[in-house]
Amino acid sequence: MKLSVFYHHIAEASAQTGRSLSDLLDYIKKLGIDYVEVDMNDLINSENLVRNLDEHGLKISSVYSFYNFGVSTDCTDGFAHIDRVAAAGCDKIMLIPGFYSSADNDTRTAELNSMVNAMKEMCVYAVSKGLTPTIEDFDDSNSPICDAEGMLCFAEQISQLKITFDTGNFMYSERSETEAYAMLKDKIVHVHCKDRSLDSNSKGEVKLTTGGRALYPSPVGDGSIKMREIVTSLKAAGYDGIYTIEHFGTENQLGFIEKSVKNLKEWLE
Repeated sequence: MKLSVFYHHIAEASAQTGRSLSDLLDYIKKLGIDYVEVDMNDLINSENLVRNLDEHGLKISSVYSFYNFGVSTDCTDGFAHIDRVAAAGCDKIMLIPGFYSSADNDTRTAELNSMVNAMKEMCVYAVSKGLTPTIEDFDDSNSPICDAEGMLCFAEQISQLKITFDTGNFMYSERSETEAYAMLKDKIVHVHCKDRSLDSNSKGEVKLTTGGRALYPSPVGDGSIKMREIVTSLKAAGYDGIYTIEHFGTENQLGFIEKSVKNLKEWLE
């Protein structure tokens, strides 16, 4: 069982609780978490990040990075990012290719082609550096990869590209997470365990689906996503990768982490 959590959540938990970041890094390690998921900006701007994690017995599970390849196919910065991830000892980079600038179909087609072409270069370079490049179902209607079909559009054109399966983002597009899993399962190499609450009494940041439903943060296993079904299906299929806990926008990051670990351990052990 390999568990990870977003570095952002740990830093936010430190701010919410007043406990030091060092103390919380020790604590999540004791909970059974061995990895953290890192934003490219954190990796670039936090000079001692990798060393600090190593001192607490933690590794980086994946680094996620945003691009604007619909506007420019220049991969210079992206190649430098790939080099930095490889130097950090991480073996995965999640590439977010960009967002549509318009609802116009012709514009979207041109921007999609631009994104695919740049991503091909990025993926070839990533593999040459020993990394596995991935994409996730990004919860934004202007993202070309907001649903399973969009993700397959990229993955079927780029043989090196694999899938980070985010359990909670298909609900944003009013799509079934289990149907998406069935479509994408053969390409999944990484998992973001994100649950969503539909309870209007929930606290935290609100995200509206494309159908106007309000989504709230939830510990993994306490929301409306079929988390247990997906996790047990992954396990039965032989998935031996990392499960990354994700719940952006909660007012209780530490409590959510604790409950998420408890539920995932119950299902996986």
